[in-house]
Amino acid sequence: MPAPSSPHYRFEEVAPGVHAALATLEGFAVCNSGLVDLGEGSLVFDAGMTPISAVDLRTHATQILGRAPTMAVTSHRHLDHFLGNSEFASVPIWSTRRTREILLETTNQIQADLSREALEKDLAMLERRRDDMKTEDLRMDLEFNLQIQRALIASAGQVKITPPDHTFDTKLRLPGARAAELVSLGSGHTEADAFLFLPHEKILIAGDLVVLGVQPSMGSGDPEHWVEELNELERLGAEKVVPGHGAVTTNEGIRYTREYLAAVLDVARTPPGTRLPAALRRWEGSVSLEWNIATTRDWVSHHPRH
Repeated sequence: MPAPSSPHYRFEEVAPGVHAALATLEGFAVCNSGLVDLGEGSLVFDAGMTPISAVDLRTHATQILGRAPTMAVTSHRHLDHFLGNSEFASVPIWSTRRTREILLETTNQIQADLSREALEKDLAMLERRRDDMKTEDLRMDLEFNLQIQRALIASAGQVKITPPDHTFDTKLRLPGARAAELVSLGSGHTEADAFLFLPHEKILIAGDLVVLGVQPSMGSGDPEHWVEELNELERLGAEKVVPGHGAVTTNEGIRYTREYLAAVLDVARTPPGTRLPAALRRWEGSVSLEWNIATTRDWVSHHPRH
């Protein structure tokens, strides 16, 4: 069977009945997704950034798994992981209870942020910074942020905010012959992230708790607890990790994310202008790093060490 072709995803089998849908740099999905045959049903983990890419994801999930998705999961509240939910509204969509609450509370603000005027303003601001990006890493970081804005503009006026309609708090054993658990360890990347673990196959579908190749976004949760969560994820002993962004990895991806977080936390506790540690120097001058340091400084100021 030829590999599925999509402008939004590259599909990779990580085990029989388990596939990673890896977002392409040119497409409108932005985040990775997971496709899992549960036995009596099938699951899509994270619906992606846009209805455009979500239609493609649903179609390919049906082809790859041999059945239409019977449930979906939203790992956390960030737009690139849930704006495609409207294309899965006919099946149960699961998340943590807190993620659903936040999405219900912020629906009006999300709609305002998705206005074409607001999106085009942000796009223009990012494009003005092109000439400042002197290295390939910085150009890739800027291009990732531009991709988000382009994807949103492509879907302006088409998005129907669709919060999850089923919730859990800490752990949920999914129905079906395959052992599969949704787990939340609390606040980390956001206020209540969820990940999927398949213990028999030792596969972790991590959402943005783990990212590779791009910078984690640190403005929404508890960065110190996020580091602790990554320690817990590493102890799961997963042999394959599907990150929220980047290529399928191993525990090395968990360590990469943890090293970045620890470095930003260290900088956030020092005076502005302090030389960046080695783990961050490749990103110096980038939009994402500036944002992460600023928001983490604010977090640290309200959560002093005891």
